[in-house]
Amino acid sequence: MTHSALLVIDVQHSFEQKDFWQENDLPEFQQALTRLIAGCQQRDVAIVDVFHVAAEGPFSLASGYVKRLPFLQHEANLSVQKRVHNALTDSGLEQWLRERDITHLIISGMRTEQCCETTTRVASDLGYDVTFVTEATLTFPMTHPDGQTLSADEIKHRTELVLVNRFADITDVKGALAKLDALKESAGHSVEHKEAWQPQPYLPRAISPLAPLTLNQWQLKRYAIRYAGATGSADIFQRGYPLVAQWLPQQAETLYRPGIGWLIEHQGKTMDYLVAGWWNNENELRIKVWVTECGEWRAAREESFCVWDMQVMAFERDAFVATLLQDKPDIPAYMAQHLRIDVE
Repeated sequence: MTHSALLVIDVQHSFEQKDFWQENDLPEFQQALTRLIAGCQQRDVAIVDVFHVAAEGPFSLASGYVKRLPFLQHEANLSVQKRVHNALTDSGLEQWLRERDITHLIISGMRTEQCCETTTRVASDLGYDVTFVTEATLTFPMTHPDGQTLSADEIKHRTELVLVNRFADITDVKGALAKLDALKESAGHSVEHKEAWQPQPYLPRAISPLAPLTLNQWQLKRYAIRYAGATGSADIFQRGYPLVAQWLPQQAETLYRPGIGWLIEHQGKTMDYLVAGWWNNENELRIKVWVTECGEWRAAREESFCVWDMQVMAFERDAFVATLLQDKPDIPAYMAQHLRIDVE
């Protein structure tokens, strides 16, 4: 699989039920999209079918119209549903693309100026290289509130105008396939010079147990982990406790949880990390991470816990099993067990 994906957006029977549906441009659209799909398949490009779904009407799943128009015969690598006008943010598609290191998106489908254009804008803002294949999109005439009617060609021209050199490369099927060939050739050259992944060798970090913390009747163990070169003060972690308190369920101990957990206060190499975990549903661990940015705490976005934090998690797992997943659960015994790693 390459680093490119073709998005086939909303080419579904739902549109046939709308008053504005016309078939004037449908044959040319079908031919262009069919050629684009075939060319992408030949080049091992992932193909994603995107369907628009609404609660009611012809875009509802119950209507039976949320399915591909019959001229589409390809086997998609992925099919997703969206309820907004872009194909990325509420469909799970963005994560799927990131997991496969896909960085280039080719846009096709219906309607040109709505979901196709919106997906292009959002994709560009998310950092993707976007190719907009106008002839492989379809739209219909629209009437402005002032009474002026724009033809489908005029709408396409307007979409090209606002996207070109800002959000996407504007091209036809031939140009899109040529770009794929150029990207493949470029990737081939870069592979020859690509350096192998080489992480810094692992060095242990000191892990020290701290005094336990009680937040809203939750009993939390505390651990300090410190990168050897860290220069900040550990006092900053106290400012993160209110965020932990807000995240924890209001009632600590219930029939489903013992009201206990742990905090890791990790002074890292590039930022500070506050990692919280609490036990739930007998044997499940809920985890949340916060990080510092410009001296203030915020919820982690792409950041996560690391191999040193996982040492604490592994210890806490074993302690939980040994003291609480027993015929006679012993909370004080669990709270009394701590991990300590000394580093010279």
